[in-house]
Amino acid sequence: MRATLRWAHSDLRTHRGEALFLVLATAGVVASLLLATALFGYATNPWQRTFTQARGAHVTLHTTAPADAAKLAGLDGVESVAGPYPTAAVTLAARGSRASAELRGTAEQPGTGRPLITSGRWLDPGAPDGVVLESSLARALLTTPGDTLTVPGTARTLTVVGVADSAEPRYRPGEQPGLVWALPSAVTDPDGQVTGLRLTDPADTGYAVQRAVTVLGAGAIGEVSTWQQARAEAQGDNRLLGQVLGLFGLGALVAAGFAVHGAISTRIRGHLRDISVLKAIGFTPGQVVRVFLLQHLGYALLGAVAAAALTEALGSGIPGRLGEAVGVWQGLPGHTLALFVVPVGAVLFIGATTGLAAWRAGRAPPVPVPRPAPPEAGGLTGVARRALGARVPP
Repeated sequence: MRATLRWAHSDLRTHRGEALFLVLATAGVVASLLLATALFGYATNPWQRTFTQARGAHVTLHTTAPADAAKLAGLDGVESVAGPYPTAAVTLAARGSRASAELRGTAEQPGTGRPLITSGRWLDPGAPDGVVLESSLARALLTTPGDTLTVPGTARTLTVVGVADSAEPRYRPGEQPGLVWALPSAVTDPDGQVTGLRLTDPADTGYAVQRAVTVLGAGAIGEVSTWQQARAEAQGDNRLLGQVLGLFGLGALVAAGFAVHGAISTRIRGHLRDISVLKAIGFTPGQVVRVFLLQHLGYALLGAVAAAALTEALGSGIPGRLGEAVGVWQGLPGHTLALFVVPVGAVLFIGATTGLAAWRAGRAPPVPVPRPAPPEAGGLTGVARRALGARVPP
């Protein structure tokens, strides 16, 4: 073992450029895979991105108007509360389209379950008839900021001042009403109220609902929705896109592995003379395989750790959409697992390809075999000699 380490140390001092190249190549591969993972989560899971940025509520409770929903803030395991907000069921019409909606009164943009403005602006007390529409409802009504909505059966009109994304269940005609945020003064006849609970443990939604029923009473709670239900509904449309991008990601990993394998194989072929010397002084084929495998696994591990550390520390500072994707990915539930699995998987894959190249190195003979000399020309037939004498081209 001591001789193996001494030879590896000597080889490192002699070929520092090659070692640095392998470390940088591995770091580049792992960093690219981590950034691709971040973009994958950013592109295929917009609901999770919205939920993370908006600090969405894990449980949303619709209660009756007389219920004292403020008591929910004192429940065990509740980190923060959104509301309670007065609500009213309305029907909105615009450009010949109609949609059922939940008019929700809030004076300020909430900290928990915060709507993310995509166009326009938030509510302004100077415009009491202004409303902000959830993006799926805005698409269904074909409206943009500045448009006017009517309430059929009344003379009331509302002005769209903004469109926002929300982590709550999206508008589905005939099943789920759309969300409309308005000033409390615009909710003139509330028929209920809504409260969002953000939990310290997102998995305790069932326990939180049970505690809410105990505190408010079963008759006070009309509808309950959880973040798992909203995520399942939102992710259905992006499943195929996720599978396609995942397939391309696996292809990129395989291609990167073959690229590193080619670099290592070329390096080993360039060291055949050194391998022959090692065998001549007593190294066994197994020792030759082990020294190359451990050496290149060390390079791969160093590059993978460096790439993971740099991506975690500096990834969110990359300008543009890529930095934003990394910042959002760092707040997703599977971030820590991916940060560990991707470098480990890359190192194991590189180790497997290195093992194949090292096994070929172990089969090299102790003494280099000279290439056989090409056979000397001669033995022309009589026909060939006569053809050449007649100046026939060879």
